[in-house]
Amino acid sequence: MYHFSKEQQVFDISGVPVGGQPGEYPTVLFGTVLYRRKGSALEVKPREEVTSQVERHLDLAELTGVSGIVDVFIGDMEHVKPHVDFILEALPDDKPFSVDMPEAEVRVETLKYLGELGVLDRVVYNSLNLGVTDEEIETLRDNTPKASIVLGYNPKDFSCDGRMNILETGAGILDQGLVDIAKDVGIESLLLDTGAVPFAHNACETLRAIPVLKNKWGYPTGCAIHNTVESWLWMKEYRKEHKESYNICDMGSNGLVVQMGGDYVFYGPLRNQELIFPFAAMVDTLMSEGAEDYFGVKPSKTHPRNRLD
Repeated sequence: MYHFSKEQQVFDISGVPVGGQPGEYPTVLFGTVLYRRKGSALEVKPREEVTSQVERHLDLAELTGVSGIVDVFIGDMEHVKPHVDFILEALPDDKPFSVDMPEAEVRVETLKYLGELGVLDRVVYNSLNLGVTDEEIETLRDNTPKASIVLGYNPKDFSCDGRMNILETGAGILDQGLVDIAKDVGIESLLLDTGAVPFAHNACETLRAIPVLKNKWGYPTGCAIHNTVESWLWMKEYRKEHKESYNICDMGSNGLVVQMGGDYVFYGPLRNQELIFPFAAMVDTLMSEGAEDYFGVKPSKTHPRNRLD
């Protein structure tokens, strides 16, 4: 169990609290919808099916007390408008959402469109990372999201220090650390991401960095550790005949983030929500019991520990 001497920030993202001391607030679960490297899921799945997944995500959050935010994947320019329009139609007007855009030019276009729609106060930007461009920075100044994932991935140094450096100084890759860039453009809520990597690339440091970053900045911290499991070459073959074993590893990895003091996880495709919400509720409850017993940390009113018995 962890308890940090550094004051821990708690950010309210459209009614979803994230951060604080371990055991204080429920884990925030980000599940990704419309995830396709090529094309749009809306083109291959009935729209009603995707909408139903989004609605179920909200239902499970209400049922368990574990917080949930839908992450929308936007892989190319042509899907900026349809994917943003879809999530705004599928979600109630007061709910936050995350936008996941791997390419800088897509991030710029998405920011501009979100700004036109006047919904940036509900947005978690995913992500501010080492691929940030000057155009992107200027667009962020003019179209500033409420919150942003700030990604500590450093391809030159996979150690905990390497992740720290990309956030703090730019690590010789950027002229400025990503944390300072986020502050300079006016982002209020910074969610630090330790940057999951494959095995044999110091994957353990993805978890080890969580308490280190929280203790330095006090910002909510987490990661998408499921990517480490997803990239496991041995498992890719084994899972063909043992899907349940893969699911156990995939979902179980998220619990490690919470046990290390993490505040949020990106758990992968939204379709895994039936597995992750009860599991996260169990881990949150265990963490809360330990935090109150040892450190006097009371769980929030909506915490799974106060919701499920």
